[in-house]
Amino acid sequence: GPISDEETSYYVRLQYNGEILPFYTKVDGITKETGKEKDSPLTRSFIAGGGAFGYKMDDIRVDVEGLYSQLTKDATVVYDNSAADSVAAFSGLVNVYYDIAIEDMPITPYVGVGVGAAYISNPSKVDAVKEQKRFGFAYQ
Repeated sequence: GPISDEETSYYVRLQYNGEILPFYTKVDGITKETGKEKDSPLTRSFIAGGGAFGYKMDDIRVDVEGLYSQLTKDATVVYDNSAADSVAAFSGLVNVYYDIAIEDMPITPYVGVGVGAAYISNPSKVDAVKEQKRFGFAYQ
């Protein structure tokens, strides 16, 4: 058969995401400490990461990625003991990357896009919003 110089291979990627400065997250139905009404009720968590399985064809990569993230309640902000102790998200995405090959450069920059779904669990001890869980659109 014809000889091809196209480079193809499968790959596995594992990652750890320590969330040191999480984005502000609004949680309905909780009471915050006086003077901390504008603070995020969630604090950093070191429980986050994921993995992917993909295929590389020359400068194009395609993979399927799974991610998990958990943020914990900031007890210095949240006054209400009925608020959940944590919020968790499970995400699944399909990603496409383009590797920008630059001659004589030891690293390879890339651009990429990904779409998928996320399952968010925001459990609460309050009956009005008990066990809030739902799917949502995910992208990166």
